[in-house]
Amino acid sequence: MIEDVTQQRTDAGGPGTTPGASPMAMCPMAKMCEGMMKKRSTGYSAMVAGILLIIVGALIIVEPRILVWLAGAALVLIGVILLMMARFIRRLGARSTS
Repeated sequence: MIEDVTQQRTDAGGPGTTPGASPMAMCPMAKMCEGMMKKRSTGYSAMVAGILLIIVGALIIVEPRILVWLAGAALVLIGVILLMMARFIRRLGARSTS
C-alpha cells in the first residue's frame, strides 16, 4: 500500500519530484507531531496537568465543598469566554459589512 501511494505521489508530482524518505512524510500532521515529541515541555505539561488533577481530586475527597467552588469558577470562566467569543464574532461581522 505504501508503494502505491509513493508511486501516485511520484506520478502526480511530475518530473523531478521524489517521494518522501518515510511514509510519515506523506502525512501533513507528521511534522507537527514530530516537533511536539522532540520538545521536552510537551511531556512536562501533561505531567503537571495530571498531578494537578490528582491533587484536586484528593482535595474534593477531603473537603467536598471544594467541588462547588470549582464548578462555580468553571461556569464563570465559561461565561467570560462566551462573552469574549460573542464580541469577536460581532467585530468580525462589522468588518465584513463595511
